[in-house]
Amino acid sequence: MSPNEDPLVRFMRPLLGVLVATFINVIVAALIGGAMPFEYAGRAWTYTGLVLYVIVGAVVVFRLTAEAEREFSPARVFKWALSIWLWPALLAASRGRAR
Repeated sequence: MSPNEDPLVRFMRPLLGVLVATFINVIVAALIGGAMPFEYAGRAWTYTGLVLYVIVGAVVVFRLTAEAEREFSPARVFKWALSIWLWPALLAASRGRAR
């Protein structure tokens, strides 16, 4: 297998971008969960739900955009971080385009 055909090499930049964006979003989820006016258990469950949402969003956004992404920049990481929170809309739009 040549280096150009290796999926890890081909998707290295998009994968790095989604990992950095996910890391940022987990911190944002912790801040949101910690700011909730609940007891400890309520804040913990809120954080857990937000982290699961972010992880699913990261997978969905990566699957939708990895083929087209070829660069790694702070602007792209910000775009990915925002897209991870908006993944249901992106998934609905891509399904609508596919039909």
